[in-house]
Amino acid sequence: MEIDMKKEKHSSDKVAEQSTNEILLEIKYRLNHIEDIEADNRAVIIKLVKQTNQIVRFLSKIEIEEVPNDIDIFSHSFPAADEGEKIKKFETLKELVEEFMDKQQDLKEFEEELKKHKDDLTPGQIGES
Repeated sequence: MEIDMKKEKHSSDKVAEQSTNEILLEIKYRLNHIEDIEADNRAVIIKLVKQTNQIVRFLSKIEIEEVPNDIDIFSHSFPAADEGEKIKKFETLKELVEEFMDKQQDLKEFEEELKKHKDDLTPGQIGES
């Protein structure tokens, strides 16, 4: 008498097998989603590094001339310079100071805006601007 060692599958086994497949598929989809999020995060990090590099390049191009102590900015008196050169130097200095103040104010506003919405930001999430 031979005994059949094969186990017959009952309907409950088929349901359990289907559930296992569904669970594995769900895990697969979630892992794919995590991979996509990490790819987005990597892209954002790359953009931030590029922007930081641009800022460093910009700052390295700024040349600050040493201003002699005998210059009175308010009376426009520059030593040993003709009137046209005095005006040009003063306007250049004024533009540089204004540009610095504008950018400093923009950075402060941006920082305050980030602080306000810190809890709303999700790393890796890209939305409409």
